[in-house]
Amino acid sequence: MSKNHVIRKAVALLSGVAVLFSLAACGSSSAGSSSDAASSSALEQVKKAGKIVFATEGTYAPFSYHDSKTNELTGYDVEVATAIAKEVGVKAEFAEGSFDSLLAGVDAKKYDTVADQISATDERKAKYDFSDPYTYSYGVVITTKENPKGVKSFDDVKGLNAAETGTSNWNKTAQEKGATIVQVNDFGQAVDALTTGRADVTLNDGLAALDYLKQKPDADIKIAAKSEKTPAAYLPFRKGSDDLVKEVNKAIAKLQKDGTLTKISEKYFGEDFSQK
Repeated sequence: MSKNHVIRKAVALLSGVAVLFSLAACGSSSAGSSSDAASSSALEQVKKAGKIVFATEGTYAPFSYHDSKTNELTGYDVEVATAIAKEVGVKAEFAEGSFDSLLAGVDAKKYDTVADQISATDERKAKYDFSDPYTYSYGVVITTKENPKGVKSFDDVKGLNAAETGTSNWNKTAQEKGATIVQVNDFGQAVDALTTGRADVTLNDGLAALDYLKQKPDADIKIAAKSEKTPAAYLPFRKGSDDLVKEVNKAIAKLQKDGTLTKISEKYFGEDFSQK
């Protein structure tokens, strides 16, 4: 074996060792940053960012929609979320999307939470940490004015076609009552499905239905049945967000006590639906 050959082998060996050390260093750096993120609580992350990112539809009046004159995002949920963020000491930032994409965005860490009348079902509680409720409302069954199927209660939707968004609690309720789902993207499409005969009913929030009828009094729909008033909307956060949820709950309690939520509710609904 020549002297030059030995030298080349030694250089190659040293180069390999250098590469291994370089990869190890990179891995150590990555693990360190991941550890730092893991050790930072949800509240600390929000405080550091200076904002809470709320996902919302932007097409669900009177909760989240665009003003017809200014085109600015507004609504009951938008104002409540903004007030909550202010109490926490940060800004509210909103990201819009279809209803079925909102919670998925929280899962993917695109958003911190959802301000869009999210109910706290048992299935969702297993996956998310929920704030205290900030809306108390009731559910309704909506039909065309003619109501050809004679719907008078939630039980009457059995065997009927119900227009619902894919992941809403109203979809689940309709299925539990024995309805067949006609999937839509939002409440407006649900109404279209009713009036064009593709669906017999749609289940939704009573306040949303009343606002729709207020905006479109000539619409060929009516409320055929309604449920009792119950806690209706919460803010869902990823599991492990205990300190952030605690801070948000403090904000909700303060805003309920000082009348801020009552004022916002009366602005959009004409009465107080922000507390029991």
